[in-house]
Amino acid sequence: MDTKKLYQKFWKNGYVIIPNFLKKNEINQIFLQLNDLINIAIGEKKNKLSNLNIINKRYLYLKNKNPKLKSHFYDLIKYCDKIVNLAGSNKFLKYAKLFLNSKTTFIEAPQIRIDHPKEKLHLPEHQELNKFSKDVINVWVPLVKTSKINGGIHFRPKTHKLGHVKYEGSHISAGDAGAKRFKILENLFNKKKFKRFKSISPKLNAGDAVIFHSFIFHGTHPNLTNTIRWTYITRYNSIKNAPYLKDKNAPLNIPYDADYNFT
Repeated sequence: MDTKKLYQKFWKNGYVIIPNFLKKNEINQIFLQLNDLINIAIGEKKNKLSNLNIINKRYLYLKNKNPKLKSHFYDLIKYCDKIVNLAGSNKFLKYAKLFLNSKTTFIEAPQIRIDHPKEKLHLPEHQELNKFSKDVINVWVPLVKTSKINGGIHFRPKTHKLGHVKYEGSHISAGDAGAKRFKILENLFNKKKFKRFKSISPKLNAGDAVIFHSFIFHGTHPNLTNTIRWTYITRYNSIKNAPYLKDKNAPLNIPYDADYNFT
């Protein structure tokens, strides 16, 4: 698909899916660095990573035996050179700059999201707020095959056209909102004004990318399987709609309770 059509498709639906966005060797390089990191945390001298089951076992061992160090491992992932370099690579930037229609963008710290097996913790639907800009391009790339059963993503196409939607508790992050948010969003999208926006849950192979606008309502399913769901996530903020550059009193991140439709 040429860039003009891809741009139009993105802004029509609020998202695009790019199959095979990360190649197998790129995914392997990510896991090799994660393995290097976790081996130090668990005191493992054998650094070999022969398959994904190895790092899954090592992570779950650390989680059970030393949850504090597990958190330290997670905190440091975003500083690994492969994680950082991918976010700044042309592979990612060409889409971010295309959809933001800009030669310059702010890269937000990339991360690896780790969804534990058989833990029903998952993010309720939300819009991506509290960033540098009101226009943010999110890139969500599973490093393993994902579906509704193992913590895959779900979202509502075209909800970006609604702009910033305020509802009960929308000034709180999705992670902090808790279980109450699920019912609130269910009621919201049962209203006549919003009922046409149906949620979809795409099945994705490892390396497929979902690229979506910050105003699309999105969340994740609980991971009900016996294995970890690993996902690479990074975000790109527009420089054109960053209040911090225009208002000397503005905070670096736009507050959750701001009106993004007039920012």
